[in-house]
Amino acid sequence: MYEKDRFSFSRDRNIFSLEQEEFDLIVIGGGITGVGIARDAALRGLRCAIVEARDWGGGTSSRSSKLLHGGIRYLEQLHFGLVVGASRECRLHSKYLSPHLAYSTPFVVPAYSFSSHSLPAIWAGVGLYNALSLFRNQGTEYYGKESLIKAIPNLLKDGLKGGAQYHDVVMDDARLVLENIRSAVSVGAVAANYMTVRGFEKDANGKITGVWVRDVSPLAEQLADKNMGSGADLLVRAKAVVNATGPWSDYIRRLDNPKVEKILRPTKGVHLVLPKEALGTDKGFVLTAKQDNRVFFTIPWFDRVLIGTTDTDYNPNSDGDLHGLRVNGDEVDYLLEGVKRAFPNSNIGDQDIHSTFAGVRPLVCEGKSKLASAVSREHRILFEDTGLFTIAGGKYTTYRSMAEEMVDAVVDYLGKHYAKDFRDRNIQRCQSDLVPLVPSSPEDNGRYAVGVLEEYGALLGESTVAHLQTRYGARWREVARIGVSQRELAERIIPSESDILAEAAYVRKQEMVIAAEDFFRRRTMLALKAPLTKHLDRIEVVNRILFGRDQGIKPAEEDVLSWQSLDFRNRRG
Repeated sequence: MYEKDRFSFSRDRNIFSLEQEEFDLIVIGGGITGVGIARDAALRGLRCAIVEARDWGGGTSSRSSKLLHGGIRYLEQLHFGLVVGASRECRLHSKYLSPHLAYSTPFVVPAYSFSSHSLPAIWAGVGLYNALSLFRNQGTEYYGKESLIKAIPNLLKDGLKGGAQYHDVVMDDARLVLENIRSAVSVGAVAANYMTVRGFEKDANGKITGVWVRDVSPLAEQLADKNMGSGADLLVRAKAVVNATGPWSDYIRRLDNPKVEKILRPTKGVHLVLPKEALGTDKGFVLTAKQDNRVFFTIPWFDRVLIGTTDTDYNPNSDGDLHGLRVNGDEVDYLLEGVKRAFPNSNIGDQDIHSTFAGVRPLVCEGKSKLASAVSREHRILFEDTGLFTIAGGKYTTYRSMAEEMVDAVVDYLGKHYAKDFRDRNIQRCQSDLVPLVPSSPEDNGRYAVGVLEEYGALLGESTVAHLQTRYGARWREVARIGVSQRELAERIIPSESDILAEAAYVRKQEMVIAAEDFFRRRTMLALKAPLTKHLDRIEVVNRILFGRDQGIKPAEEDVLSWQSLDFRNRRG
């Protein structure tokens, strides 16, 4: 039996709490929207639970364009309110909530004779974008042809008219999800990953009173296979239920009511990861594809360059299921063709691609739009007669404000339907914009902080310390101490990357890692940045730290560790 512990990131203890307690709110879905809702609710004083069918951010939220962007593309669609709100959220994260994970980066928009927008239109758009961000966007620059060539000499010169530069925020999407869930748990939320929803418990009036879930972690499934008592469904009792499952939203809604109409039009986005030096510039770019003049980005990202994204209707027959999306050769060719047109001397090809990844956007569509890219990025909140809330659509950038709106609706619902229970409760207004995701400590200021940096820099190396600070923020010392006290854990996992073995020892207890891919794909970015299939011996070292045993990786299983494993090459032609 576990003692009651409201502030534990222990999965076992949290599962025990799920079974024993009744909650004000249970959130289904551990992507960025769901964890944002859980954090907002817990900060207000609501007793909140959250369950995720796989790992935190394991779906769309770790397969984004890695941008918190104000949405300059949406000016053309006259979505000015979306741009204003998104710009505010960008500033909030990069300046206050998560500055170690989100940093401002310049993006250049070149204008060509074949561009869909003229140079004056691009200048006007960038100027308007800066104005809507209240001129806090770190400024803009306007280029004529010659000045742009001088600034970026490897850019295509034929047909070039000039361009403009603005700033957006680049971030670590998977880590941002994790910091939200850690923050939620630190103020009382109960969280468990690898818990799949099986159905709903309802009262005599058809109102939902709880959610049936099942532990589907690898260990639980092994115990079930051996008839050792695991595998049973567990009822989580709650007064309100929020469906924040992104592309799975319609599936959860149909568990509640099989006859409900679908609301999603999911679209697929593909990205390529290239070496930092691939394009010969440290700036990001807003480019247009050669085939259809659709906008895509090149994004400087943690010593790599991301190319993306595509925007096509998701087809499970050709794209694979939502858990195992495939990147095909045509999609790779589409992005490479656009990049090579803009940077004709780059000579990049399949051999330069470190990895590829694909995600599905859970867009809400009223009717049938002609183009997938024309589907609105606005979010929508639905409420069913059974008491199920659903939030779908929206942008990664605005997840916090979406969560605020969702929790406002839940608080209003609880106040009306459970007035007696909530009469004496001190439920606060939204606090999620007032509390940093990783609060600083007194050690972060003054001479002491300088001394700590010098001490750990001397023991671990300055580059390792800088890496730990960028990933863990104010908690970097917790990881550094492990590396200092156990010198063998100060080694790099892979020689070319800054990640060290101490991180595996840290996340084993502190970040609810259940499977190896949780660590390699989301707690770190190694599966995106490095060819892990060349380092299987080091992967086994990490597995021993994480799980106390080797995983016995077989050649046929290597693809799991390299995010698509570049297998689009095997599907060409």
